[in-house]
Parts: sequence; structure tokens; C-alpha cells
Amino acid sequence: TLVKGRLLSGNNDSNEAEVILDPKFLAANRLGWGDKVKILVDGKEVSFTVVGAAISPEFIYAMKDNADILPDPRKFGIFYLENKELQQILNMSEQINQVLIEFDQGVDHSEVISDIKDILKPYGLLASYPREDQLSHAITKGELDQLRSVTRVLPLIFFGIATAIQFVILRRMIKSQRSQIGLMKGLGYDNYRIMLHYVFYALAVSLSGAVIGLILGIFSSAGISEIYSGYFNFPGGIHSYNLEVIFYGFIMCLSVGVIAGISSSYGVMEVQPAEAMRPEPPKAGGKSFLEYLPWLWVRINSGWKMTFRNISRNKGRFAVTLMGVIFAVGLLVISLFTNDAVDYMMEKFFYKGQSYDIAVRFDSVISEKALLDINRIEGVQRAEGFLELPVRIYYRGKNESEVILAYNPETTMKSLDDGEGNPVKIPEAGMLINQRTAKKLGIKAGVEVEVETLLPTGPIHREKVFIVGENRQLVGSGSYMDLKQANILLRERNAVSGVLLKIENGKEIQIETEINKMPKVSSVISHQKEVENFEKNLEAMDFSILIMVLFASLLGYAIVYNSSVMNLAERNREIGCMRVMGFSLAEISGLLIKENIIQASIGIVLGLFFGRITAQAYIQSISTDLYTLPVIIYPRTYIMAAVIGVVFILAAHFLSIRGIRNMELSEALKSPE
Repeated sequence: TLVKGRLLSGNNDSNEAEVILDPKFLAANRLGWGDKVKILVDGKEVSFTVVGAAISPEFIYAMKDNADILPDPRKFGIFYLENKELQQILNMSEQINQVLIEFDQGVDHSEVISDIKDILKPYGLLASYPREDQLSHAITKGELDQLRSVTRVLPLIFFGIATAIQFVILRRMIKSQRSQIGLMKGLGYDNYRIMLHYVFYALAVSLSGAVIGLILGIFSSAGISEIYSGYFNFPGGIHSYNLEVIFYGFIMCLSVGVIAGISSSYGVMEVQPAEAMRPEPPKAGGKSFLEYLPWLWVRINSGWKMTFRNISRNKGRFAVTLMGVIFAVGLLVISLFTNDAVDYMMEKFFYKGQSYDIAVRFDSVISEKALLDINRIEGVQRAEGFLELPVRIYYRGKNESEVILAYNPETTMKSLDDGEGNPVKIPEAGMLINQRTAKKLGIKAGVEVEVETLLPTGPIHREKVFIVGENRQLVGSGSYMDLKQANILLRERNAVSGVLLKIENGKEIQIETEINKMPKVSSVISHQKEVENFEKNLEAMDFSILIMVLFASLLGYAIVYNSSVMNLAERNREIGCMRVMGFSLAEISGLLIKENIIQASIGIVLGLFFGRITAQAYIQSISTDLYTLPVIIYPRTYIMAAVIGVVFILAAHFLSIRGIRNMELSEALKSPE
């Protein structure tokens, strides 16, 4: 039996029944074992003693209904007690109002549900909800789907970059050991044994990285799991580890090492011992792409000419570094744009879409005349009734559960917009259907649908309704209709299920207290408290964003630093000559940084574009029936991503050139011949 009630007070002296509470509700309301609580249930005050804490899978994400957007344990919690005890308290012996059903495998669910409806029709069947439509299940599944989307993309990016880094480093190491390879071949070592040496070297690097990554992953996953455990109210935390994932992670790491080792050492087979004992001939310089533009080439100085020619000689390394910068900046955009989407959603949903101060909901549908008592409370400036009507919409053999939100067309406390963000008014006739519901049922403006009312009391009505347009909601669901039309659909007059209030400043607590004393009041929702609760629940998101920004910055830094170090090593003799000729450290640094400037300019621009495209794909993959984040990226996000990109590129450059100061010029100038 599922019964709604309101907490009246705590620490009462009476002791009529024992109850187990939701642990979050206990903590939020400062209740503990042995405390007494008084609750109003169906108009009757009942006292309970708290004897424990527990949660149910149905309330992992504990929200009262779809009208809420986030859990708030201060105003809503779950009370568990024995079914017979509650029936006795309410004087409803052997009565229930909810049935949980588990299907046998292979049965036709729709046929069974139809039979159940026929059996329960005389008793008043409100609705049947499959598991996927249950609120807590839908929210949790949506979050898991979102994580699944992220984990399919991010590891591929990091493993791809890791493979490229290992390939470039091994290629460089093999070239530097050219004479040793020639000597080994001269002593009788075959190509495969030499290749195996470099493959094992790459495997050692991959294995070391996998072990360190496993240790860091275990520690960081425990912290992240703790956040999710608190956010979703999972029992006892989720500190277990998936050995299968760890195994596949090791396999992927070792595979990266094998691929990098084989691909980079494959050229060893072509090396002849006699040739290898001599220095490798210099690369063919050729022309850089700018040299084919003489009018531009003659206008740039010698430093930039050296930079462009060096890029043309090392196209592969430049491309790998550029890809690293693009991915890093793209990840920064994806990480930071979430703040923009949330800011936009808060502005659209909380501030522009809702201008009320307090929303009151009742236990059942009541007459609009009953609102006069609320309107007379001192401090209430304006009251607008509304009706929330659960329905099922039928169209061309398909059906979908929906909630009709009925307001007066002249309402001043609620605003709507269409799918393109243009403001729309509630129609005096017909219905504005929710965009997601319309997409599911294949409904467009101008069609006629059948609507079946599903109120818990009273008869079920089924009427045809004309669709006049669509409305777009970022959070929650609901289709809109004129309050009078909804009453006609329900075959009532002036019926409402709630009221929106505009109140004087500073009188919110007083008015809430007065309303809570009234009968039939289900909930009193403060607009300001909703905003505060929403912001509080964003703490977990801020932590995730920080982790993503750190990962993206480290990725970009590692790529650029590696490229800079290799560039410095390859031009060691050139730099030594310049030092002997009198070039200062700053002048040499200025020459080397030019390549990083080109990488930064191209990589940041393409990275911002890549981030935008990826954000759109990401949002499409995580959008659910309960919420949709808009792809809103403010200029500040692009600027921040670009600035962070410049910072990690400069940091990598200046750390890589430290070796120039301590360079042994005599060693650098020695001729390998």
C-alpha cells in the first residue's frame, strides 16, 4: 500500500507504531533511532517511532512526482512499515492500492496488462507503469547510459593518443640507436629478434603505465563511486571493482604497446649492417608549402622559415602533436560547456519559465473556490490555479503516458516556448503537446488524438483532442492545455489541483506555515528553495567537470612536451652551434616556440570546432524523456578552453627547453662522422 502524507513534527511523546525511514530523509530532518514523529495521513494524525533506516529500488532517486526536477530529502522521504499495521491505522483492513508484477519469460506483456486492466477496471485502475517508465529507474538508467556514452569515447581518444606517442618515441629511439642495430646485425642477430627487443620495451612501458593507472583508477573510482552513492542513495556505497574491466584494460594497454612496438620497429628489417654503421643521411628537405607562395615566403623572416622547413621534414610528428592539441581543447570545450547548458537551463526554466514564489499542490482535485482561503492570507499578492491531469494519449495504434498541465491562457507565472525557443501561449482550444511525446507517437500539429484521463478517483473519460502545436521543455514532461478545456475533458467545472502564488518579500516562511495547516495540501514548494536545491545537487557535476579539465590539460601537456623534447633532441647540434655563435637562451627559445605557436593556433581553432560537434553528439546520446540539456556554448567557454590550451602549450615548451641551459656544447658539436 502506497500512501502520501505530510510530516507535522518530530520528537513527540506518543508511540503508536514503528517505522523505518529513508536515510537521506533522516539526515536532512535531523531524525535518529528512537525519535518520535507525527504524520498527517489521509487527514488523520499518526505518531510513529523511528526504528531504522532503509531504501527501496523504487526510490533510489527519491522524487515525489514528475513535478519535481531533483530530489529534496528535506521535503520528501519514504516511510516503511508493515502493511497490516498501516491498514489498521487507516481503518482499511485488507485493502491495497498498488500491485507489483513480474512477468514470465516469453509472455506477451501487452496482453497480460490488458487482462489486468479488465480485472481491475471496476475498482478504479489509475495506470500501469512498465519498469522503464518508473521514475527512479528512468533517472538511474539515463545516468548509466550517459556514463556509457562517455566511456565509449574517452578511452578510445586516450588510447589513440598513447599509441601515437609510443610510436613517435620508439621511432626516435630506433633512429638514435641505428649504429647499435647495425652492429647487432653484423654479429648475427636477425631482424625478428631485434624487433622483439623493441616490442618488449614498448610492452614494459605499457605494463608500467597499466599498473600505475590501475592504482590511480582504484583510488579515484572509490571517490567518484562515493559521490554517485550519495547522489543516488545507493545502499552501502559501491566500492566493488569489476575484474573483467581491469582485465580488458590491461589487454588494451598491452595491445597499444605491441602495436606501437611492431609498427615503429618494422623499418629495422630494411637496415643493412654496413649502412647502419654510418650516420643516417639527412632527410630530403624539399620545399615547405609556403615556398610555393613566393609573395608570402619572401616576407617572413629566417626564424619562421626554419620553423616551416622543420615542420615539412617532420610531418608525422607535427600531425600527432596537432591531433593531441585538437583532442585536448575539444575535451575542454565538452567539459566546460556543461556549465553553460546548466546556466541556460536555470535561466530558461527557473527565472523566465517560472515567476511564482510558492507552488501549492493538493492531495486531490478541488474546486477553484477553495483557493479563496489561500488568497486571503496576508502577504499573498496573486494566486493562479492550475490542474495537473495524468492521461494516456492514443494515436494510430501507439499510446504514451503523459501529464496535461492546464493553466489559464492569461497566466503571468508560467511561460512556454516552441521547439525553436520562440514564446508561445497556452491555446484556448486544443493542446500543446510535449515535443518528446510528439516525437514518440509521430504526432504533428493539426492532427487529432484520443486522450484518456487517469485520475485515481472518479470515472475514466476518453475524448478526442486537437493538437495545435508543440512545446519544448528542458526538464520534465507535460503537455499544455487551457484550464477550462481540461475541465471539460474531465467533465468538471472550475477544478484545480494546485495554485501558484506571488507573495510579498519577507513573508515566505509565514505563508508556508499557514498553508501547511490547511487540509488537503500535498506539498508546498518554494521557488527559491528549488533553485538552492538545484545548485546544491550540481556539486557532483562540478567535481566531474574538474576531473575532465585536468585530464584534458594533462593530455595536451604530455603531447606538446613530448614533441618539444624530441624536436630539441633532433636539433641538438644545430642549437649547440647557435649557442657558440652567441645566441642567447631567449633567442633560441623564441625560434623553438614558433613551431608550438603554429600547433597552438591550428589546434585550438580546430579543437573548438571539434568540441562543438562532439558536444552535440554527446547531448543526443544522453537526452532522456525526463530532461534534455541544450547545446549552448557561450563565448566564455571558447575563451577559457583556448586560454587553458595556450597555458599547457607554453608550460610544456618552457619545461622542455630547460636542457638548453645545461647543454654540454663540446658534446653537442662533436661530428658523428
